[in-house]
Amino acid sequence: MTKKGILEKLGLIELVEDKKTEGETIAVAPTQPEGEKKAEPIVVASPIEKAEIKEPIQTGIEDKLDVLIESYEKNKFLSIEELYRNKNLDRDTKQTIFIAEVFMKALPENLPIDIKKKSALNIIEASGLKKEDLLNDAYIRIDALNTVLEDVVNKTAEIKAKNDLSIKELEERIQMLKRSVEERMAFEEKQSSIIEYEIQRIINIVDGIK
Repeated sequence: MTKKGILEKLGLIELVEDKKTEGETIAVAPTQPEGEKKAEPIVVASPIEKAEIKEPIQTGIEDKLDVLIESYEKNKFLSIEELYRNKNLDRDTKQTIFIAEVFMKALPENLPIDIKKKSALNIIEASGLKKEDLLNDAYIRIDALNTVLEDVVNKTAEIKAKNDLSIKELEERIQMLKRSVEERMAFEEKQSSIIEYEIQRIINIVDGIK
């Protein structure tokens, strides 16, 4: 017979079914007459669910990935086409300064420079293009490329300065570690010397009385 059954048989508890919670039984003490000591209720509690344990977020891998991405972006080589695309200058050749280059290459190579220049301007005008528009496109491209070039140079200087500082700190650290090794070696030599001397002294005493 179970413990609960024994308590029921002795009349110490009565069963009360909880209608709200299916399958859960709560045992309470019966009503006691006045003047008698009231028995403490016995409650059969439902099992406690295990608390969920959240694993710590692993940021180490993400940090390393960010460093790799940053390093890649710093040294990512861009073609001229990509640079123009980033600056929204990837236009149809017919609307850019490069159409003048096409016209100039189409002319005979043995033409004098002045005649070649005048001929190219005549072709541009005949094509319905404006010299000023082509020159404006050229100036915009030069400014955009100079901006990118300046950024590249400045970023290189920044990385170099940062790395030079790290190298200096590492070199100082290396020198400190070397000094630490030298001091330890000197300590070992001194300590070993007196220990070996004492060992030999004891051996000599032993040999004298053995």
